[in-house]
Amino acid sequence: MGNVAMRPAALVAAIALTAMTASAHHSSTAYDLSKHIEWKVTVTQFQFVNPHAYVFFSMPDASGKTITGRCELPAVTSLQRVGWTRTTLTPGQKGTIKGSPGRNEENVCFMNSFVFEDGREIGRTEDFTKGGANPLATIAATHANRPARTASGHPNLQGPWVGIGGEGRGPGGPGGEGKKGPPPGADGKKGPGRGGPPRPEETDAGKAAAAKYDQPFDDPAIKCDPANILFGWVHDRHVNDIIQTDKQITMKYGYMDFVRTIALDQTSHPKVIKPSRGGNSIGKWDGDTMVVDTVGFLPGVAIPINGVMHSDQLHVVERFDVDAAAKTLTRSYVAEDPLYWKVPITGKDYMQLSDEPYVPYNCVELSGKNNIRSK
Repeated sequence: MGNVAMRPAALVAAIALTAMTASAHHSSTAYDLSKHIEWKVTVTQFQFVNPHAYVFFSMPDASGKTITGRCELPAVTSLQRVGWTRTTLTPGQKGTIKGSPGRNEENVCFMNSFVFEDGREIGRTEDFTKGGANPLATIAATHANRPARTASGHPNLQGPWVGIGGEGRGPGGPGGEGKKGPPPGADGKKGPGRGGPPRPEETDAGKAAAAKYDQPFDDPAIKCDPANILFGWVHDRHVNDIIQTDKQITMKYGYMDFVRTIALDQTSHPKVIKPSRGGNSIGKWDGDTMVVDTVGFLPGVAIPINGVMHSDQLHVVERFDVDAAAKTLTRSYVAEDPLYWKVPITGKDYMQLSDEPYVPYNCVELSGKNNIRSK
């Protein structure tokens, strides 16, 4: 697990909110969450993969005939933090799956918990290890002697970082969808929401683009696409890796194996930029703050859950500040899109050094027909 300290104090509440909400993902709206199922099953396969783990099973139908199906769980990173391993469920295991059915495919579900034959029940978010120790309580000893600055005198951004919270990322609190969530943190600010930042006021063009987006079928994660440079940085609290030199900074996102390169030896963007998901980034030091300016994006979705789109005119400015004592990295950002938004999207998120190293995401999407348009 990524062991991190809880400073500043306002981040403590954000960690709790993040742990519970970050696992919400692209396909939850492909399920009818108003309905409840309980299926007595035999596990045939447990796919412990990102962006969602899946339990494959067999069970008898009403006539006694054996049928097969699958149920979705959160990403491996989220499951591991509450005790799951790739052998938590094994072929031949019998039990009861509790959850909600798929809207577009039979014998498919959003799994809330698995009940073993002996009565033990494990949930998708509850820490069933009951170990008592908080793996996020202390800073890793491996970072105790970390240099505060590089040889050139700039703040040291390098290393493995794990997301521990954010500010103002959901219009309705931690639910991010207008739903009432847990109370805000000690500083009165809300934790990270499932939907991302509050929805901006959109232009007519932005509204038209959003009207064409149907989240259960168009979410980028279905195609193992990272969506954009803002979304994946703290999503699901995967460990990111920063590699820093005097000429460039490389950011390896733990989400979707997304890699950004920020040029530090350029003062302006190239005149011709090939549009990409990550755009073209140039950085400069403003005192001890790393300021990153990015343009040249492919059109896409800015907030996947809420379906806020961005055009190729998206312009993002990020500011990265490291606290050497607390070993935290704060990113604030302003994203402007004059074609689609009347106002910018702004936000702030926090990361802290982790003793859990960066590992490849290795996306394997198994959502199937439930997330494919029927027409």
